[in-house]
Order: sequence, then C-alpha cells, then structure tokens
Amino acid sequence: MNRMPLKWQVWPVLVLAASLSPCLLAQSAEIVQDPQQAASERRSPSWQSPAKLRRAVGSEKGDLLVGANGIEFRSGKGQTLKLSYLEMQTFHLSPHSLVIETYQNRKKHMPGVERLRFEMTESVSPQVAADLAKEVQRPSQNAVPDPTVQGIVIPAHHRSLAGGTNGILRFSDGGIDYVTGAPDDSRSWRWADLQTLSSPDPYHLLAFGYRDTYSFDLKELLPQSLYYRLVDEIDAQTAAESQQRSSK
Repeated sequence: MNRMPLKWQVWPVLVLAASLSPCLLAQSAEIVQDPQQAASERRSPSWQSPAKLRRAVGSEKGDLLVGANGIEFRSGKGQTLKLSYLEMQTFHLSPHSLVIETYQNRKKHMPGVERLRFEMTESVSPQVAADLAKEVQRPSQNAVPDPTVQGIVIPAHHRSLAGGTNGILRFSDGGIDYVTGAPDDSRSWRWADLQTLSSPDPYHLLAFGYRDTYSFDLKELLPQSLYYRLVDEIDAQTAAESQQRSSK
C-alpha cells in the first residue's frame, strides 16, 4: 500500500462523497455497459494535421496522422515514417506538440533512444489525447485534459520554480486532471500514470506520476475520505497490472 496517513481529522463531507459516481464509491458493484459505451472504449484515435518533424538540424514539413495502428508522418518529400503503438515507450502531448520516446536507438552511434518531435498546426482534441493514452497504455504525459469530464473539483495552485499556475484539480472515475489556462501546464493522469499520492495536510497534495511530479497548494480542504478513495484507486490499478503480468 502506498497510503500515507494524514495527521488531521475532518468533518464528514457527505455532499462531496455523494457526488462521486458509483464506480468510485462502490468498486465492487457490477457495471453493465451498453453497446455504444463499449464501442466508445474500443475506439482508436483518428486525427491528422499539417505538422513539422523537428530534427537536430532543421525541420521537415508534412502531415501527421494518428490512427488505429499507430502514427504516420507523411513528408512533403514523399517519404513516410510509421511507428506502431507497441514501439512507443511514452509520449508528451500538448495541444500543438507531440514528443514520442521510442525503443529505437539513436542514429550515428549517439547514446540514448530516438525521440520524435512534432509541431502540429491543428489542435489535438481531448478525446484524441485520451484515446492515444489508452492505445499506448504505458505511463505518459497528457497535457490535454477533457473539460467535459465530471467529477469533484477543488481550486488549486501548482508550484513551480517560476512561481506556478492557478487552476482546478478534478477527481473522476478515470483519474485526476489539473486544468489551467497556462500553456502546457495542464495534466490528465489516468490511474495507470500515477505511482502514489501524498497529502501531508488537508491543504496540500503531491501527485507522483511515473513521468512527472506535481505539488499542489489546495484552496479548499481535501476530505480525508476522498483522499483515501483516490489512493485505493491507484492501489487497485497497481494490483491489476501485477496480476496481468504474472498471468502471462
């Protein structure tokens, strides 16, 4: 368990707890999906945009396509670069930028693995961003949270060396979102992207992701019951992944 005990007591927050959906409040409850919902979860990303592939020296113009089997970059010079989701180690996605870390070695005997850097003309939609994270499966950095997701909201300040940003933390069945107007500072963490949480007091929360760590000053009190439910979700995800690996 990665639970870190809190050194405080809070009054019961029935209104906030009641606003959680059945998935978060009762993990053991059986959920029956309708065909449209099941089809939505199986949907693969389908999106394209004019883009630049940034190289060590210069860039190359073309079109970036995100599809069912992976990504393609069709260069204006007639060449096509293809990369399957299986070969993507992780990615960092913002509305107009996609950086992919692959499992391929860098060329010309350079150390490390190959990274592909794309700058897109069109803005990536939150749905495409979420679908891309599902397809890659491994922990990633998604800076395009879906504003339509429902959940418990707490105003927060993200600390950084430059001072930080102001926004909201949103806790939903699928994970945790930080939504802010500052470019590239928003985050959408699936449970699979989070390693643990820490709440040293009711007005602070640290989110330890596998790819990044955020420290938040909370402008409203974080209920103890909600904190423990979030930790339980991460524990459940970790246990499920361990069981899946052992069964292979």
